[in-house]
Amino acid sequence: MAERVVYLNGNFVPESKASISIFDRGFTSGDGIYEATRTFRHKLFRLTDHIDRLYNSLNYCRIDIALSPAEMESVCTELVERNLALIDQDDDYSLWHVITRGVRTPGTTNMVGPTVAIFVQPVDFARYAAAYLEGMALVTPATRRIPPQCLDPKAKITNKMNHNQALFEAQQVDPAAIPLMLDMDGNLCETDTTNVFFVSKGKLCTPTARTVLGGITRQVVFELAAKLGIEAVEGNFTPFDMYNADEAFLSGTSGSITPVKALNGKSVGSELPGPVTLRLIRAWNELLGYDYVAQAIRHLGDNESKDLMAVWEKRMRTLAP
Repeated sequence: MAERVVYLNGNFVPESKASISIFDRGFTSGDGIYEATRTFRHKLFRLTDHIDRLYNSLNYCRIDIALSPAEMESVCTELVERNLALIDQDDDYSLWHVITRGVRTPGTTNMVGPTVAIFVQPVDFARYAAAYLEGMALVTPATRRIPPQCLDPKAKITNKMNHNQALFEAQQVDPAAIPLMLDMDGNLCETDTTNVFFVSKGKLCTPTARTVLGGITRQVVFELAAKLGIEAVEGNFTPFDMYNADEAFLSGTSGSITPVKALNGKSVGSELPGPVTLRLIRAWNELLGYDYVAQAIRHLGDNESKDLMAVWEKRMRTLAP
């Protein structure tokens, strides 16, 4: 049976043959960075932007991989092409970079590395399909986002324990929920994997860039909002502001734009997706040239897919031309 190919330290190797040392700093101390991109119709989306963010993280962590951004883009494109035969036409890949400082020889200060691993995984469409129509539940956990005075949130660091603890706490409240983390002053930050937006009095609001990851999808949302004439505002917002919002959604690489149904059990808005969210989803689809929500729904079982598709098509018909 054919298996996926990964890129590891300069070579393309079968996934089952890809291995690293137990003394790798990424394994022993979470000393590394990561990046995640995805394909739409088998083409990597905003790859240059993702590569720029990757190298910003590398520079922040002082890791030199001896590959230029142009060389890295070429490797990413080739890796996807090498793995396309293993997925169907209606499937897509998430492309992951995991880069660590490398291997430190036990008992010495000698370093060998860095370790550069790039791999693909099929997008888990079933995870997102229902959420596009039913929305995601958010819970504000006790664990706060690490403040920028300690670790800059713009760098994608492999040590995710801060986000993991927040997820554990949110799921103790609601197994289906994800955490919406706050900063040390009680302002909204981000979930464990996505940026967050809400709509209030016609304005699109999102937490300040100082305390959140600079999401590529977040940036595209700003671009689409400007095209649609929707004012976007960055600032310090609290759960109070989202409780009183007209609608809310998450933005992230794999899920694109996903509506939010509730925060801490309090419903946000009255429609899913909300009207502004729906306009942005349509604009996103126009950018892609196809309907990413419908793509996800098609990956569900026949009956569930048929029912959800009917609901989705009815919801889209509510939009003005």
